[in-house]
Parts: sequence; structure tokens; C-alpha cells
Amino acid sequence: MTDIQIEFLSAGLMSGMETKQKVDYIIDHVKADKILVIGEGMSPIEETALIEETMNQINQKFSGIEVSTLREKTDNGIKDRLIKLLGGRSGGLTVIGPSKIVREMKRDPTHITMYAGDNPKKKKKQD
Repeated sequence: MTDIQIEFLSAGLMSGMETKQKVDYIIDHVKADKILVIGEGMSPIEETALIEETMNQINQKFSGIEVSTLREKTDNGIKDRLIKLLGGRSGGLTVIGPSKIVREMKRDPTHITMYAGDNPKKKKKQD
């Protein structure tokens, strides 16, 4: 089995970047077969930009990404609504990995479960 490298990135690292810089940083690292755990939830706008750019770069060597974001539940006060209106985030967690390593990701409101490995067959879902 191939070693799996996981990088934990602080929210501060990513918050200093524009959306394009974040997307390029993420794709470069995922292309190097790394799984990224980002200490904040990506905004829907950032996730959309990431998926669009990933689709543009898919080829025989790069099969794409798997991404899942948890967003913190808040009391939807004025501050939280203003942050969301401006496209910001108020907390959470994002996990991103290369499709060739990540076999499956499951998410519910409180956690993400990832199955990863170098087995080319996807994990069979158990009902």
C-alpha cells in the first residue's frame, strides 16, 4: 500500500489568499497525491471555483478531486448573516483529496468520514 500524506492547513494560511490562489494551491497539492484538511469551511463560491478549475485540468494523470465541507451551525445572528451575505465563512472544516486515493467520503452535519487507499476499486456502499 502506498503511503498517504495528509496536510493540515490553518485557517490563517488560506484566509490570506484570494480565491484563485486558494484553488491553485489546493490543486497543486492534490496533484501531488496529498489529502488536505483545511481549518475552516470553504465558501460555496470557493468550492464552485475549485470544482470548475479541477474539471478544466482533468487528464490521464489527474482524475479529479473529492471535497467535503462542514460548516458550523450558528444562531444566525446579524453578524453571521452579514458574513454569509459577503461570501465569508464563520467556521467549519474542509477535506480535499485526489479521486485516485479517496475511495469515498460521507458527510453528515457533524462529521466527515473518508475512506482512502490506493485500491482502484471504489468502496462498496453498505446499506
